[in-house]
Amino acid sequence: MTRIISTVGPISSNKNIKFILKNSGIVRLNMSHNTFSWHKKNINFVKKIDPNKYILIDIPGAKPRTLNTSVTKIKKDEKIIFKFKPKKKIKSLIPISNPLPRLLKKKIKYFSVSDGNFLFKFVSLKNNELVGISCETFNLSPRKGLNVPFSIYDNKYQSKIYINFTKKISNFKCDCIGLSFVQDSKIINTLKNLYKNKIFISKIENYLGYKNRKEIIKASDAIMIDRGDLAAEVGNENLTDYVDEIIKDCKFYAKPIIIATENLNSLINSSTPSKSDILNLDYYISKKVDFIMLSDETATSKYWKNTIFWLKKYLQSKKKLSNSIKIINIQEILKKVDNQVLVVFSKKGYFLENLRGINYSKLILFTENKDLAKSSNLKENINSFHIKFPKKNIDNFLFKNIKDKKNIIFKNNETAALLNVTFPRKKSRINTLIVISKKDFLK
Repeated sequence: MTRIISTVGPISSNKNIKFILKNSGIVRLNMSHNTFSWHKKNINFVKKIDPNKYILIDIPGAKPRTLNTSVTKIKKDEKIIFKFKPKKKIKSLIPISNPLPRLLKKKIKYFSVSDGNFLFKFVSLKNNELVGISCETFNLSPRKGLNVPFSIYDNKYQSKIYINFTKKISNFKCDCIGLSFVQDSKIINTLKNLYKNKIFISKIENYLGYKNRKEIIKASDAIMIDRGDLAAEVGNENLTDYVDEIIKDCKFYAKPIIIATENLNSLINSSTPSKSDILNLDYYISKKVDFIMLSDETATSKYWKNTIFWLKKYLQSKKKLSNSIKIINIQEILKKVDNQVLVVFSKKGYFLENLRGINYSKLILFTENKDLAKSSNLKENINSFHIKFPKKNIDNFLFKNIKDKKNIIFKNNETAALLNVTFPRKKSRINTLIVISKKDFLK
């Protein structure tokens, strides 16, 4: 079942977090906003109530944000200069937090602020100074993201940001760390070696991240698809195709998928969702994504409780519907395990793709894939264990591991379904299902 990630913000912090804990799979905090002490206070509050609740902290990448201290009115056809570390203050200049990216194309037509909501005609980009002409009149709030299409960020600068932020929050009681604007796998591997107990979630949200998605997916514990930044970076017309490819590759490597940005934006200012938001949800539920993430919907909206409640109820209704639909595109043998405890021995973990859409009560996974063992615990009703598979004596190997975990496997059931390879060989796949009984492992 697809679950909810809710973002804690000014309106949903402190005691209001109790509602989020009760109705969300993961609690998220965004380090791009608020202070370190604010985040630490709310994290401690969460862990005090529920020590087992997963907490995700999103740390910023190299994307520049506007440093205007108050709401700034931008007029149509007004020339605006965005500059990193400006030496002078002038009326048309807006300072930005980070260095500007480097263009992959010699010339672009537009760039944008606020997740692509406000466009500027491109004039020039040089010496960390971006010049554009506003396409409309609007109010620019502080700390809005600046997106330059088909550009790349300085990886050394970005890695420095990741390392500094991660060091500062290393003593926070968070479980997952979200890395913004990941462009390759090097920094992921570096951080995973430094903080082995953390789950690293990479955000794919620009062209280079998409281009290098396979190596990023393999190195990460989970993937967040930030559609707002991605659309602003690669164009709205390319968004669906890019997202579909990322989802496909995540499924191949059995990595959890988080869909982010404007999932239920219509509920920010309304008590009922728009039809387009509902259709958007249905699309990603049909793709069997693991999480739908709520951002502004729960961080700043006065309807935040209603949003979480509505989405939870909607996901539950979809689960009931999917359980009533006959699965026709999976091996016949898997149809026999409806609502059963599954014990799966899968060396690389590729077999998990076959379990999408299968209704099981609990999955116990044994795998050599260390990253998969760690990341799959994010999924609902899954217990994963990292083990080394032997080249022979498979029966003894299976028996020992099942016996060691019998209290988990047979906690609420007398039997379970065991899926494994009967005749292991190079590139072999799971080919056997047998029923195992609790009494056989009590000796």
